[in-house]
Amino acid sequence: MNVRRAIQTLTLAISIVAFVIFVKSKKEAILLLWMLGLSFASLLVGRLFCGYFCPFHAFDKGIGFIFNKINLKKIKTPNSLKKGFVYYTISTILLLLVVLKIFSLTMPIRLKLPFLIIAFPILGVFTSDLWHNYLCPFGLVMKLPSFKRILMPKIDNNTCTNCNLCKNICPTEAIELNNNRLQIMDSRCILCYKCEKICKFDSIKIKSD
Repeated sequence: MNVRRAIQTLTLAISIVAFVIFVKSKKEAILLLWMLGLSFASLLVGRLFCGYFCPFHAFDKGIGFIFNKINLKKIKTPNSLKKGFVYYTISTILLLLVVLKIFSLTMPIRLKLPFLIIAFPILGVFTSDLWHNYLCPFGLVMKLPSFKRILMPKIDNNTCTNCNLCKNICPTEAIELNNNRLQIMDSRCILCYKCEKICKFDSIKIKSD
């Protein structure tokens, strides 16, 4: 494990522990403020929040590792949930609830239910793309264009053989074949680096735009 992956493992572990602590101590609003702030920071640095600080990504990695060990498959995301009017409605409602929860720090607003816990059963039952691509309220913010993307994986098409190993393993379907070339869609990549790890030809490099 290289230094970057070790740092990612550590920060993701801290993020999920922090999520549990803040929710249990009923200080979820502070945690959500931090998470929303990092989401808006994606406008400057890309999706570092997804890759290094998201508790849902941490859980997804952990449950995915366990499922692979016991050869258990998740349910593929239903096409009905991939329709814009469906997932934009859900993710927008969740984002509004996040904002209301943050406002409760200074206003008499009461939202006692830790509603984002819904992410964990979704990630446990359905393939990763359902939450990360469609339902995550923070992902909705990070769909905005970024001025710079740090630590993004890029495919070197001079050495890539189009074997599709990276495309098949990508949990958020961020790798597509365009004009006979594999490309990583920045808007969907959550910096999990599974593509880099599985590439047999060292064709995927980590770069900053």
